[in-house]
Amino acid sequence: MLALLAVSVVMLVACDGASAPPARQLVRGADSAAPLEPERAVRQLVALFAARMRTVSLVAPDSIAASRLQEAYGTLVTPDLLSDWMARPTAAPGRRISSPSPDRLDVRTVQPAGVDEYLVTGALIYGSRAPGAGAVRVAPRPVRLHVRRSGDGTWRISMFEQPATSVSAS
Repeated sequence: MLALLAVSVVMLVACDGASAPPARQLVRGADSAAPLEPERAVRQLVALFAARMRTVSLVAPDSIAASRLQEAYGTLVTPDLLSDWMARPTAAPGRRISSPSPDRLDVRTVQPAGVDEYLVTGALIYGSRAPGAGAVRVAPRPVRLHVRRSGDGTWRISMFEQPATSVSAS
């Protein structure tokens, strides 16, 4: 028994960490990504963010909407962006009473924008919960997100732009 233990110790020392996981492995938390593969992690973060947009109702009073924004986006966006949205919930992405809900965000490009920063472009696709002839259709809207790695290694959205639709007078 003692000989078996000695052989096991010698083999472990000889391996010297050879069985350690590869350095390019993706590490994920419950609500955020702390990746070693940046582009993949940025795409996962944007997909999670888009899924959360479907759950955030912006028609509640500002104090309630702010609380819901904190719950939904707190681990996905930078503190500065979250503070801005909590101060002005109508500026935040989410469900509004006057239009269909955001259904998904189709990512078109993920481009490096500096060290540990990416610019993501895509289109926000809206869906209607009411099927049939009365369903409201909204054209996809272009979006731009700036994503950066924070000091703790997680990726966070630091900017979300969605151009306002303009209505021209005829």
